[in-house]
Amino acid sequence: MIAYFDSSSIVKWFFDEPLTELARDIKNKAKIVVTSLLAFPEVLSAINCACREGRCLKSEMELVRTEFLRIWPNFQWLRVNEELMQQAGELIFRHSLRGFDAVHLASALLLKQQGGAIDIFFSCFDHNLNRAARKEGFLTHEI
Repeated sequence: MIAYFDSSSIVKWFFDEPLTELARDIKNKAKIVVTSLLAFPEVLSAINCACREGRCLKSEMELVRTEFLRIWPNFQWLRVNEELMQQAGELIFRHSLRGFDAVHLASALLLKQQGGAIDIFFSCFDHNLNRAARKEGFLTHEI
């Protein structure tokens, strides 16, 4: 299985919180793990935020950060370019998405286009983005 992970799903790999097992299960089943380069600063920001908000200790944050940086090279990354940004802009209005959510969906659509008829699992934990991904033909979490 090929799985596209948005930042919300990647962050769940590192913290025990609701729906963590769903994200980890898809990661473990995926033969190919894909995300947008945009996920890099988003995930690091979420890790830092978890510490600032008291959901983890600074020492735990550093361990999570180190682990994320260790596995980051194992992802296949989709680069952001002008065409992708144009498509993200269209998705904002088609599905009422936030900006970075639209970039993730546009990235997954690019992956789907490049892969032809392959099924791609779109892993995220935002209800609106999941709904939009299903409308665009992706398999998603049932949350």
